[in-house]
Amino acid sequence: MVGLFGAFGDRTVGLDAFPSMRRGGPERTDSFADDAVAVTTGFHPLLADEQPVRTATEDVLVWTLGDVYGFERNGSYQPRPAAIDTPTFCANLYESYGIDFVDGLNGEFAGVVYDRERRTVFLLTDRLGSYPLFHTEAGDALLCSTDIQTLAGFPGVETAFDRDYLAEFLAYKRSFGVTTPLSGIERLPPATVTAIDLDDASTDSRRYWRPEYAPKDEPFEYFVEEFVERFRRILDEWVRDDREYGLLLSGGSDSRLVMAAMDRPVVGFHMNDWRNREARVAERIAAAAGNEFRFLHRDEEYRRRSLAENPSLSNFDGWYKQGYPTGFADEITSSVDVLMSGLYADTLFKGHAVPSPKVSLGPVGNVTLPLETPIRTVDEFIDRLATDAPPYLDADVDLEAVLRKNISVTSDGEIDHHGVRYRSIRELVLCSDYYPLSNDTELIYTNSLRQLRPYRTPFLDNRLIDLHLSMPVEYQLRRNIVHQAIERLDSRLAAVPHSESGVRADRSFPVEYVGKHLNAFRWKHFEDETPPEPWCTHGPWPNDAAFVRQDGFVRDALAANREVVEILPFLDWEGVRRSYRDHFDGADNTVELYTLLTLLEMPVTKLLGDAVETDDSASPTGSEPVGDRPLIRLPTADEGGEER
Repeated sequence: MVGLFGAFGDRTVGLDAFPSMRRGGPERTDSFADDAVAVTTGFHPLLADEQPVRTATEDVLVWTLGDVYGFERNGSYQPRPAAIDTPTFCANLYESYGIDFVDGLNGEFAGVVYDRERRTVFLLTDRLGSYPLFHTEAGDALLCSTDIQTLAGFPGVETAFDRDYLAEFLAYKRSFGVTTPLSGIERLPPATVTAIDLDDASTDSRRYWRPEYAPKDEPFEYFVEEFVERFRRILDEWVRDDREYGLLLSGGSDSRLVMAAMDRPVVGFHMNDWRNREARVAERIAAAAGNEFRFLHRDEEYRRRSLAENPSLSNFDGWYKQGYPTGFADEITSSVDVLMSGLYADTLFKGHAVPSPKVSLGPVGNVTLPLETPIRTVDEFIDRLATDAPPYLDADVDLEAVLRKNISVTSDGEIDHHGVRYRSIRELVLCSDYYPLSNDTELIYTNSLRQLRPYRTPFLDNRLIDLHLSMPVEYQLRRNIVHQAIERLDSRLAAVPHSESGVRADRSFPVEYVGKHLNAFRWKHFEDETPPEPWCTHGPWPNDAAFVRQDGFVRDALAANREVVEILPFLDWEGVRRSYRDHFDGADNTVELYTLLTLLEMPVTKLLGDAVETDDSASPTGSEPVGDRPLIRLPTADEGGEER
């Protein structure tokens, strides 16, 4: 299993009690322990030869999970040399700059630095917190892990389900900020360095970056040129001649852009239930680029295999079925060395995080207007987010009240969202979908990719994040920078129509916008190819609402977990039945049913359910806002916690 687990301070257990990092995949495992520090890691050999890496003096040990792409200092950027792996690169930087080297790192990573002479351990998160680091206490030791479920069962850890934050997970497919549905376990904030003093067990965290939206008054052409130049440079730095690359290829434009920027062959993997319009367009894209295309068929047993395997990968982020690639592990790992995707292009450059009005056009359907709906206050933000708790939850849970306890304006005018701070309401609205990234509703998808092979998405490179924060919202909503980039990088790929809009990528935004809605109407009413099953679609994913109604899989899986539901005091079996019946009768309860099923199949739920059977008081009745009970305190700007 690709992951990291550490214990720091006075430990009462040895490495034999640590969770196993062996999952039967291609990862390598290493462990280290002395009198105060113990760390075990599972990682891909392509990313590191061994861990920890020691500095030249051997007084400092470094572990990393993920990938550092480069280092920036005083406006000068240095890509990580191909011959130096990530932990060695970080160890060299520590020798030169001390722990402040983290401020300049570009990549997706979590890390641990152990300075034995200073008797200090540093826990590191990248800018966006793309690799979560969960932490808790066991006696006098502080524990951290990239997998929250491994913490719950560790000797000495006392935890139970927190009803308020569990309700948020079941309603939103995620937990927010630093909070988790497990009491006493939180995640480290993004872009922080947390120092642990091994002598007195004190901790201190410093934030070194946060998103600040500062749009530039430049024409759209300026952003296109910057985007294309940065994107091409990122791929040039990443791609090596001695690696075989695989790309999660859709019929859309984001992964197509990655293929357009590659200067060497790449295998296009496409997962689907049948060879529909989406699959055929993806195949055309691969053919236009002269690349191999692999169709990965989701057969009738795919969902059952997903439910059996994927809940163990969940950090309370999404549904079991979103660990899509695990069902094709053998085919993927036997074909390529590195995986890539176009994830987060929509979030950063297409305005998907920008609230926009929707109007109904009757038979044409609902249309999202390319305009921004202003959100000016925290109350408006909460009103937009608020929803009802699922009917199978304890009636005492009020989701809106939970949100209002945990989202507020601080004394210094910042916005605190479940323990993560934003400079203003503007950043809260535009950036909270990806800062922290460990709150993403599809992080289980990313985690499943990371388990198979070293995985990257170019859109999370610091240089593109910076460009996103300087790009006016109107360009995100009423232009398409990704399509412009495809046209400049490979006109052959731009000529292939988008699978959803039916419009070529080299057409103007007005043509794309109108054509998308006209084609949606045409395909809805005059589609000449009938899907093989009622839940099959012509897009990348099935109609899950229809699947739940017409296939007995979800019903049977819930019934098989009835005993677990009845053991947990905050769940109600009659509420589960009501949620399913209402969905069957026409409501769309897909989120609450799929997320519940994921929860019921998670190993941590079985573990805590067993504890509840022997102690009815194990589960708390509610939670205080995270700011009132921090495990590791993040100082305010007034206390020197501002980035530097």
